[in-house]
Amino acid sequence: MFRFRSRTSPPGRRAPRTALVALAAALAGAALSSPLSAMADSHAPRAATVAAEPGTPKTAAAPQKAGPRRAKAARTGPVAAANAGAANGGVKKTPQLVDGADPGTGGKDGDGNVANQYDLQVTYKGGQESTGVVIGAPKVYLVLWGSQWGTPSTNASGDTVVSGDPDQAAPYQQDFFKGLGSSGDGWSAVLTQYCEGIAAGSVQCPAGSAHIPYPQQGSVLAGVWVDNGAPAPQAATEPQLGAEALAAAKHFGNLTEAQNRNVQYVIDSPQGTDPDKWKELGYCAWHDFQRSPYGQLAYTNMPYLTDVAGCGTNWFGENTPRGRLDGYGIIGGHEYAETVTDPNTPGGWTDATGQEIGDKCAWIPKGSNGGLFFEDLATGSFPLQTLWSNADHLCMASDPVVASPPVSVSTMCDRTDKAGQPLSIPAVGVSSTGAALSYSATGLPQGLSIDARSGVISGTAAATNGYQRINVTATDPAGRTASSGFWESVSAGGGSGCGGIEQLIDPGFENGSADVNHTVMTDSWGPSGYNIITPSSLHAPHSGSWYAWLGQNTGTDDSITTYLNTYPGYGRATFSFWLDTESTNTSAAAPDTLSLVAIDQYTGQPLGTVKTWTSQNATGGYQYQSVDLSPFIGQVGWGTTIGLKLVSHETGATPGTAFLIDDASARES
Repeated sequence: MFRFRSRTSPPGRRAPRTALVALAAALAGAALSSPLSAMADSHAPRAATVAAEPGTPKTAAAPQKAGPRRAKAARTGPVAAANAGAANGGVKKTPQLVDGADPGTGGKDGDGNVANQYDLQVTYKGGQESTGVVIGAPKVYLVLWGSQWGTPSTNASGDTVVSGDPDQAAPYQQDFFKGLGSSGDGWSAVLTQYCEGIAAGSVQCPAGSAHIPYPQQGSVLAGVWVDNGAPAPQAATEPQLGAEALAAAKHFGNLTEAQNRNVQYVIDSPQGTDPDKWKELGYCAWHDFQRSPYGQLAYTNMPYLTDVAGCGTNWFGENTPRGRLDGYGIIGGHEYAETVTDPNTPGGWTDATGQEIGDKCAWIPKGSNGGLFFEDLATGSFPLQTLWSNADHLCMASDPVVASPPVSVSTMCDRTDKAGQPLSIPAVGVSSTGAALSYSATGLPQGLSIDARSGVISGTAAATNGYQRINVTATDPAGRTASSGFWESVSAGGGSGCGGIEQLIDPGFENGSADVNHTVMTDSWGPSGYNIITPSSLHAPHSGSWYAWLGQNTGTDDSITTYLNTYPGYGRATFSFWLDTESTNTSAAAPDTLSLVAIDQYTGQPLGTVKTWTSQNATGGYQYQSVDLSPFIGQVGWGTTIGLKLVSHETGATPGTAFLIDDASARES
């Protein structure tokens, strides 16, 4: 899962999707016709019906924290509750019962879980920080973090084993990664259909695109580090996990963008620890990335999975030592696949609800169409989940291999830079044969040049007249080439390098809301009540069909809450949205208010109020709002997830102000 945490979760099932017909009648029946409807509505009436979406919901995945995510593999509440005591003699639900379970009560379908999005293709998001997918041979470094792992040695298979690993999680993971690419590994082939260097929003990759390569057997596991010089924290924070990934890159000598471009670091925490409060927050693992002195680093937070029964332990009822490690195949494979297809989350391949290719197929029961299965690799048999295939519009265990081109160059971000400031812009190319490449570039601003051997563009650039196009070409010894281009603006005012991409899931609310149109879409905004996210014709959106309407209730405050993942190495974040404030409250002493509050993800407590708007500032239409989140992120550290809660408060006996919100955005740099 994305920290754009992707979540792998044992699911429940939700009610079938239905069309929202005659919305006005539904609103009236729910007593939601606001007194504001008596006001002169400055907007033209809008149709109030929503077409039913095709498809049938199947199993559900855990509720995702909204927001560009730390991709998390999560447990559902019902599963966690059902299996909480299994390790201590309790009765663990079988996967079939878990996946068929209904989190509702009284025989009714419940809305406690987000469903796998079978009807949505994943689309390419355009890349983040010059990375869209892994384009070279994928490599994994395992990091056994902390002296709690004990003393290392080597077993008969050549795996690193440690004395503080009672379930033998370390050699199991090594054998899994060593086995990828061996005969019969159709699972890795599913990944090869995905690529980068194409237009954002694309669903398929044209011929010649820079595809994810199929791995060679024995090549994926690149190294193991037992970092036992000091204990790992009992409850490592997100920034601490990022710092350990940085330490791992240094340990393995991966000190450049090129060396880290196709790498992921799996940070294994020791038994009994609680990294990123995984037990409290209810997930099993997540993957993320950071901006570092060594380039972009992709890494996974991998807790000691057998500490929690709901994270795959004896998932198929084996009750054997190897069965205890099922989660390391299911969840470890999930995070590996999502890191390969979305390493710099959320710049790779995700659907409209933020689900990555693993999330869409998580925890489907073994024996069901697209369900969990065992794959026989040269190093053993491992349980895996299927992966979403755009080519098949299905969850697949295998697919034909799509060949990578002989030479590929990583996508390169459009950027703004400061004139007179030293720059280093890496261009990273790969050869399918591993041959050395030579680089050339055209369109470079005055003062910049490219190193023909490393591909690094460096120097001190003079100011440009707006944006200018730069093209980089990599050539192998046989004369085969690949190119990548980007736009750069250099000015005295400067910039921060790569432009930030959209970090919010569903920034315009066009996914709708599960409590209104009964889709199985992720409610990424966590509305406080019915019809807060709405297509109501009583007001109008800024664009599209849906918007958020706060200020409908007086007994309780209305709110929407999303979660923003931040990245180590960044230093600035902005949040913006379009706001239309329509009010009949003219009181200066008791105005109605809308506040943006930053929330600590662990405690749920406010970090502070970012800004407050009041009914005294009626807008008469949508106006653009933008705020700086950096001081609030600084309180908890970059790399931490924070909540963003927009909450309205009505001071009168009847609602007096409609705060209408649409087209939100969050950007980081």
